[in-house]
Amino acid sequence: MAAVRTDWKGVFTPIVTPFTPDGAFDEDAVRQVIDQQIAEGAHGIIAAGSTGEWFSMTDDERIRLFEVCKEQVAGRRPLLAGTAAIGTDQAVALTRAAKKIGCDGCMVLPPPYALPSRREVIAHYKSIADVGLPIMLYNNPNRTQIDLVPSLADELAAFDAVVAIKDSSKDLFQKAETCHRVKDRLAVFTGMEPYAMTMIQRGVVGIVSMMANVCCTHVVANFEHSFAGRYAEAIPHQDVIDRAFEIISRHGLGNYPTIKAMMNVLGRSGGEVRQPYLPAPDDVLAKIRDELAAIGLTAATVGNKAAAE
Repeated sequence: MAAVRTDWKGVFTPIVTPFTPDGAFDEDAVRQVIDQQIAEGAHGIIAAGSTGEWFSMTDDERIRLFEVCKEQVAGRRPLLAGTAAIGTDQAVALTRAAKKIGCDGCMVLPPPYALPSRREVIAHYKSIADVGLPIMLYNNPNRTQIDLVPSLADELAAFDAVVAIKDSSKDLFQKAETCHRVKDRLAVFTGMEPYAMTMIQRGVVGIVSMMANVCCTHVVANFEHSFAGRYAEAIPHQDVIDRAFEIISRHGLGNYPTIKAMMNVLGRSGGEVRQPYLPAPDDVLAKIRDELAAIGLTAATVGNKAAAE
């Protein structure tokens, strides 16, 4: 039986990239986000993932973000760099930069927008794998229109540099098959927090959690209880997470602006979004504050580790 190639496990937070009101990348706020995530129990940090709005950042900004995160994480947790790009050369260059900076790995989508064939997707990942930095495959077909189906994930697992996969597909049968096919070699993470408990039962070892930006202690508690088989203890935390996701669907802002709005009303360093996204109007912010309070998430509770245990 093959050996799993990495010890990555637990809650890996794809942190937001806070911007200032004039659109600048806010380095101080990024450092605050990292320290708060580590203090609240996150097991890993991912910079410039989709939640980090990588698509609205220049390559130089992303590389600077990797540098800031490397400095601030300071070896306390694994640090993965989001190096996805439409062009293979760009993704390779970003991955080389992340490796030079000392990131522990990279998280990479198949090329969005380009709609490459299966053969081209494999060639894309091979070029990135040749850099030699450990790769977390990232399957998010809703965003890319490319689905890393189980047979394709299995084929990509042949590259030694591929050590993990984040699966954000919504098909539970497919997610289970992917897990069964590759969990002997890859650390399998779910990217859909509402599926966390059921996927952990099938061999998933972690959650790449957007919602951890908002309520990390609940996500960590949910993972740790579920991973230990304490499902009754996990359920209240899963319920908070599920209900927080319901808020995203109510206001028409989209995932990432809503996450930042949630963070900001809770006193967390979410910062501003960049266009094409727009910030939440004041009346929506007030509604989000009330909706979070109704599920027990306030500025007084989200930073209190004891409150989520």
